[in-house]
Amino acid sequence: MKAESKQDGLRTRRVDSDDARVVKTRERLVRAYRQILDEDPRHPVTVTEVVRRAGVTRSSFYAHFAGADDLAAVALTEFNAAVVALARSEVREGLPKSEVNRRVIAEIAAFVAERRDTYGALLARGDDFARSVTAAFAEQALVTLRTRETLHADPEITARYMGAGLIGVLSWWLDNDDDRSPEELAQALIAIAPPDFVD
Repeated sequence: MKAESKQDGLRTRRVDSDDARVVKTRERLVRAYRQILDEDPRHPVTVTEVVRRAGVTRSSFYAHFAGADDLAAVALTEFNAAVVALARSEVREGLPKSEVNRRVIAEIAAFVAERRDTYGALLARGDDFARSVTAAFAEQALVTLRTRETLHADPEITARYMGAGLIGVLSWWLDNDDDRSPEELAQALIAIAPPDFVD
């Protein structure tokens, strides 16, 4: 295991910071990344473009992120967190879990499909990007499972299964240019989802 660099230590403190300036800078960087990617999803986003759009320095960028791939992972996991938060409220309001979770998967699939050149390439590498996104998705699933009154299986195992399964299938789907729509992919995944994610 390699020793943590001074920059890594600073980055870790920034991620966990409640300081309004730190939070605002991080949000500006993520927003700039998303805007650039949305404007031209086929063009790889560079650190130079992000700092220019966000109006921050490169050193400020690297105080928050290890690189553009790290920022891409944060953008995807923040999108997932927002979709999942809405889904949790819908389930609490009484909507069927299977329908809500099918929609969540379809929205995530559509998000990465619209940005296929970026996210498909990043997921296909199977490196730190895929591992960090898988871990973040599993953590979101675990948070969801902890809101359930009763569970059918071990929540940690179920969450890891859902996170790794979703990222694995998305990676395969993007890499193979599978012709299923995001909706069809979501329906296929819900059909095999653990009982805790369906009615």
